[in-house]
Amino acid sequence: MAMKKLLIIDDEKNILDILSSMLEDEGFIVFKATDGKMGLSIFEKERPDIVFLDIWMPEMDGIQILREIKKRDNDPVVIVISGHGTISTAVEAVKMGAFDFLEKPLTIEKVLEVISRGLAGKEPQQDKKDDFRIGISKGPNICKQKTIGKSIVVYGVGLHSGVKTGMILLPMPEDTGIVFEHVPEGERIPAFIDYVYSIGYASSVKGKTCIVRTIEHLMATCHMYGITNLLIKVSEEVPILDGSAIELCKKIEEAEIVEQKEGVEPLKINEVISLKNLPDDKHLYIEPAEHFEVIYDLVHPEPIGIQHYHFIDEKNAFRTDIAPARTFGFLKDFERLNQMGLGSGGRVNNVILLSDTGVVNTKLRYKDEFVRHKVLDLIGDLYLLNRPIIGRVVAKQTGHMENIGLVKELKSHFYH
Repeated sequence: MAMKKLLIIDDEKNILDILSSMLEDEGFIVFKATDGKMGLSIFEKERPDIVFLDIWMPEMDGIQILREIKKRDNDPVVIVISGHGTISTAVEAVKMGAFDFLEKPLTIEKVLEVISRGLAGKEPQQDKKDDFRIGISKGPNICKQKTIGKSIVVYGVGLHSGVKTGMILLPMPEDTGIVFEHVPEGERIPAFIDYVYSIGYASSVKGKTCIVRTIEHLMATCHMYGITNLLIKVSEEVPILDGSAIELCKKIEEAEIVEQKEGVEPLKINEVISLKNLPDDKHLYIEPAEHFEVIYDLVHPEPIGIQHYHFIDEKNAFRTDIAPARTFGFLKDFERLNQMGLGSGGRVNNVILLSDTGVVNTKLRYKDEFVRHKVLDLIGDLYLLNRPIIGRVVAKQTGHMENIGLVKELKSHFYH
């Protein structure tokens, strides 16, 4: 393989020297520039494969340089770097065509990882002659691992923080799993049951120092689209969008789904696994079935009433029947959440608000939108094992707390 050309544009000389030295040792041909004008001149002449670009520089900042690079040539992998990163800066850079965003101080591991991911999408994938693990993807129940075809940006506010936020979804190699990366801390938190931290109003995951909240709609979308490998760069909270998962479906489709070489074995349910010690008005269990299904019974006083839904995972059923169903809640609950400093993102356009007599702020998308949303949350929480499920989930009156309890039961049965 020909040596790759790499350009670093940064006004901090010590970063230029250290980064270029490390990357030359890794076999790259490295060019350096201390400002945007010089960087664009080298870019024109050398046409590098990869560009590392600092955001904060005098005269011409990184966003302006990125715009100019993309005008000249859309092909290079541009990786934006910053020492004062916020999710909004990262989101803007990726929206304009950067592949990814790295926080200073840089480590050689993270730099090489992002280069590897960036180049993986540019080069044809060739079967390795010495790879004898081809059979791993065969068999009646094995699904192919999947990721997305390109980096995508999602804007919005956090439901509980009310803060304007955004997130970046990035392709990842096989066997990575679904992983959140906190901006600006850089801590990575797997979207796995062992990291679940807070339940009740929303599902969240926690690492050593960082938390990412309200992950269930994104997890449901990954579950139903079969995405097994994904990096999600976000600050404290996944944006609530319109209170449903439909925009996430559209974004995933826009990025396109890429089938990977390796397989992942679904959890095939062969016996009834139930959540014990629930009150008489609730139940939650999973039983053998040919496909993934959810049967949910919601029993509430009016204006919600009694609602029943049977979801069968068939092509497009999630997108048309479940993903558009929105988060709902009572005005009095949101007032209480606001007093606790939560729920301030629940606005007229992203939550169905109910009074004792009916819906006060919107028109329902389905007569039974409330039970459909419960199914959406359940599909998301069940994906906290990062594995497809073949079985029928039967639920009545349960929420995130019970869903997480069932996932823990599944883990104890399937992971020893």
